[in-house]
Amino acid sequence: METLLINTKNPGNAKFILELVKKLGEEGKILTAEQQEDYFLGAMMSNEKTGEKVSRNEIFEKLNKK
Repeated sequence: METLLINTKNPGNAKFILELVKKLGEEGKILTAEQQEDYFLGAMMSNEKTGEKVSRNEIFEKLNKK
């Protein structure tokens, strides 16, 4: 299975593209801004995985320094 992400400037274009995708027999979905953020945050987290255990305190210390 392949995944295609398309960013449109016009919501009407997004709906049109989704209709076309469905007519071609494929699946598609328009994501909300929050769903987009969740997806990309998850992707960033996966890319940064080290497999090391880190304490909760270490995480909060790093977050507070920014």
